[in-house]
Amino acid sequence: MNLSVGYLLPENKVSEITKKISGYFKNDIWDADDTAFKDFRKSEWGKTHRKMDFSVFPSKLKNEVKFFILTRIQKDDLQLYSAVHNYARSFKQLSKFLKKFYPHINSFADLDINKALMQLRSHLSELGLSIRIYGRRKLSNYENLLNRLFLFYKDFYDTRDEFEKDIWDVRNIPGAKFPDHDSRHILNFEDVPIPFRPLAKRYLKFRISHLSLGQCTLDVRILKLFLTFIHDKNPSWKDLNDLTRKDIEDYLIFHNKKFHDKIPSKRSYLIVLNVFLETIEKLQFDEAPALPVNLLLFREDFPRPIKKSENDIKYIPEGVLQQIEEKLEFLKPSKYIPIIVLLRATGWRISDILNLRYDNCLEQTSQGWYLCGDIKKTQVMNHRAPITKEVAGIVEAVIKVTKDQSNTINNPKNYLFVQLEGVRRGRPYNYYDIHRSLRRFTEEQNIVDDSGNPFFIKNHAFRHTKGVELLNNGMNILHVQKWMAHASPEMTLHYAKILDTTMRKSWEEATKQGIFRIDIENKRPVKVELTDIENEDIIEWEYIRHNLDAVKMELGYCMKPIKQPCPTQANPCLSCRNFCTTPEFIPKFETEIKEVRNVIERGKVLGRQVWIDKNQTTLDRLEPILEILKTGTTHHLAGKKGREYIGEEHTHEK
Repeated sequence: MNLSVGYLLPENKVSEITKKISGYFKNDIWDADDTAFKDFRKSEWGKTHRKMDFSVFPSKLKNEVKFFILTRIQKDDLQLYSAVHNYARSFKQLSKFLKKFYPHINSFADLDINKALMQLRSHLSELGLSIRIYGRRKLSNYENLLNRLFLFYKDFYDTRDEFEKDIWDVRNIPGAKFPDHDSRHILNFEDVPIPFRPLAKRYLKFRISHLSLGQCTLDVRILKLFLTFIHDKNPSWKDLNDLTRKDIEDYLIFHNKKFHDKIPSKRSYLIVLNVFLETIEKLQFDEAPALPVNLLLFREDFPRPIKKSENDIKYIPEGVLQQIEEKLEFLKPSKYIPIIVLLRATGWRISDILNLRYDNCLEQTSQGWYLCGDIKKTQVMNHRAPITKEVAGIVEAVIKVTKDQSNTINNPKNYLFVQLEGVRRGRPYNYYDIHRSLRRFTEEQNIVDDSGNPFFIKNHAFRHTKGVELLNNGMNILHVQKWMAHASPEMTLHYAKILDTTMRKSWEEATKQGIFRIDIENKRPVKVELTDIENEDIIEWEYIRHNLDAVKMELGYCMKPIKQPCPTQANPCLSCRNFCTTPEFIPKFETEIKEVRNVIERGKVLGRQVWIDKNQTTLDRLEPILEILKTGTTHHLAGKKGREYIGEEHTHEK
């Protein structure tokens, strides 16, 4: 879109430029030594390249370049040194390019920037000028200046409401959720087919008010994919009213081909699409499908989630952690070292560490030191995590330095880890920069795993590592959940790897008072030595018997946990009025009584009162019945009357 519609720029914007370019700044040559720049000169530099010459630009563009430079310097988005040494040295060649290729434009906003950058690159190459910096895939100073001028004036002259634009800057949307540490703040709808673009914008306008920028960015990406497919299939459509199951099936074929074996992406894309269709249906959008969404997308269309094994957990092995701790002082820039220390000590997300505020992030109690902050993802405010005195000392040092250098302009939100000048002034460090710094660190310091292969560290790996460490050290799962500010214990278990050695150690600790089995010949409990056990099934069986009630039943044992109530009662037949037994069962009763007595004795040895009480109840029922049987009498509480029909019942049964 040409923002200077009809080549007529908005008068109020032109007036704003003219008003600012007054006094000293009307001159076509600016000298960095002039008193006009005294408040913006942060450091001194050599005698060369101290002037900016704007006279080389066409008259229509000259004031735009001046306004761009001056505005950014005054906002501290651009340092005076960079303006002189990077931008000003590009003026001459950039002006020659514009006079040759775009002699009639009124504004940098009139450019087709992609085409212009390609032309500039070719032009510079023909002149033999470098178009890359230090061999990196980065725009040269010439290209960078042209691109920034275009983006600046594309936004400056566009006076429409943000929601009317095809590219939204979420910083201009009240209530939009975006982290200060992230450099991304754009939602781009330009690739969404034009007929469906209003629908996509209206949907995202609803979503941006209560969801994160990351989720909304994913929404736009998936909507672009789906709506482009539908547009290519049905070019005349301006809405989704006629969407059918057949259209969805065709899309699923396309979708499966595109993602192949990328099951997580395939699943997440379909989930987002389903939410989109359900939402526009609930909100009764005019563009919503006529058919109910449950007749378009079925549960069977979604791939099953892949369950991660413990080997998929991205934690940092002990050997790698040791290397990091030994060489952390070599991390560059050094301002990131305290961040890595806190990632390691707390297991918090990098976003939560960067969100810490120097005025309330550290607390000392009678129990010790705590790091305090808000956990944005799960909305746990004023969360605390215990830290050592040494880590607290590092935080105190950072607090002192940051507090001394901060004011209401360069750090209005009191961030602990803050950029005090430049484009990101008043915002936390960029977490991508920290990730890149860690990558350079692992390469330069030769950080390797146990196999000798390079180990590349990601910011989030410290969180996984802390979860593993806490669980392996025996912390209760609910305490780990609280520490990590997880919404549920399942989240904690999802990436906390329990090592086999830890399981063995925990089992040995649980059974340190001894495990026993009944000696069949001697009919008494015998202690089992751990070193004598080779069969893991035996370990499991003895462990279960050690931790459960183990009440002897007719054909086995009651394995109900101690705290779980019994749905019936121990040996219910013995108290049933319909239970009948005769003297021929005397040997069975004698054997049963012996086994129950053995279990009671074992319970006394182990101090398990539950075993004693429940088996004593059974014994108290068995012994009276045995005494009756020894007299040659049948035991049957109901008696003959209860087992025979009498009167009319007898006649009816016949």
